[in-house]
Amino acid sequence: MTNDFPYSRFKTRIVRIGDVPMGGDYPIRVQSMTNTDTLDTKGTVEQTTRMIEAGCEYVRIAVPGIKETENLRNIRKELLKRGYNTPLIADVHFNPKLAEIAATIVEKVRINPGNYIEKSSRVTRHGSREKENEQALEQRATRPKP
Repeated sequence: MTNDFPYSRFKTRIVRIGDVPMGGDYPIRVQSMTNTDTLDTKGTVEQTTRMIEAGCEYVRIAVPGIKETENLRNIRKELLKRGYNTPLIADVHFNPKLAEIAATIVEKVRINPGNYIEKSSRVTRHGSREKENEQALEQRATRPKP
């Protein structure tokens, strides 16, 4: 039997996310992202445990604001209480300060590198999240592309 879709992997360096390494000769890792309200600790924990039991090795959780970022502590605490120590990844957009806080709580932070391009692009908490996101996108659109 021939493989019609052969693939080869680039040699990459090994990176540890919590106790689950990736890269090098380690297997390709499975991750998914919750779609619950991050302020709903119970709902997020329940969805996270279902994802882990289905095979997720990393779980991403959206943190659109400071309250959600701080609630990662409660989510982590409840998961540990239930016997789950799967690495959590905070998914942060448009606010580098949230990334800095999340980095003290979870194993990894996924950020948009554009968050750190220029100090004037940092969005402050005025109005709704939608307005913040629109402003940040407008600011980013005027920057030079990498």
